Amino acid sequence: MRLPFIRRVTLRAFTLIELLVVIAIIAILAAILFPVFAQAREKARQASCASNLKQIGTAWTMYSQDFDEKIASANNPAGYGDCPTMPGRSQFGGWEGNLLRPYLKNTKVFVCPSVPGQSINLDTGSKPCVVNGMDYWLASYAYNYVSMERWDCTTSAAVGKSLSAIDRPADSMVFWDSNTNWADCGYMSGCGVWSQRDVPPYLVKKGRPLASGMQSGWWASDPSNTSKEAPHNNQINVAFADGHVKASDWDRLKWGQLNVNIPSGDPDANVPITGIPANKNWSGMQ
Repeated sequence: MRLPFIRRVTLRAFTLIELLVVIAIIAILAAILFPVFAQAREKARQASCASNLKQIGTAWTMYSQDFDEKIASANNPAGYGDCPTMPGRSQFGGWEGNLLRPYLKNTKVFVCPSVPGQSINLDTGSKPCVVNGMDYWLASYAYNYVSMERWDCTTSAAVGKSLSAIDRPADSMVFWDSNTNWADCGYMSGCGVWSQRDVPPYLVKKGRPLASGMQSGWWASDPSNTSKEAPHNNQINVAFADGHVKASDWDRLKWGQLNVNIPSGDPDANVPITGIPANKNWSGMQ
């Protein structure tokens, strides 16, 4: 009797070596692509943050137009932590954005999506201050008080300058992404933008040395500050006095853009903010 033909089937499977090679290739591709995806995601957040600053800058300009071209500034005489008067307080204990609320449909624009837990707008002790439904606790941007205000000897208080006093509005920094809301100290003084608040954390983040004895190492080495500084792939968004917003890093920004008191024709105006100008006696420098 003839037996039926039986085909021999050989089953083929991956060897362990082949499987490990595939896994290694996938891991390499992931290592290459994940940073790219993260950068793309941060670019989207940066665009959202730039849109926020555009709206804030527009509100800042509208306020000035409604008040005879005077820059928004007010310091309610009530105590530092007085919650009900906070809408009328732009100076210490409040923030510039408090005066801009009537010109904004959504106060969430004060918070950048890259640093949503950024410091405080104003401190009322242990709880956020809420007035008319607005939470005055969070804000992600610094305001250039030093350049935008002047000292009034009559009232013995800082008051907003006139817009006409800013002779290069397209090149004058007003708001920017920051690890703090406050830029009211002299730029090269103890708590200034260059000596402590923004530039030192930026330099640490970039792995560069600080100016010995001149820049704050303790502030710059605090992870809560370095993580919030230059959050958009080591860049910040800046709103200028003419209303436009652009992305930059601190190395490309110049002292003349930060300090409107430096004449545009002076060499110090073109010194990068991460550097040291020849004349440190310009108003607001220290």
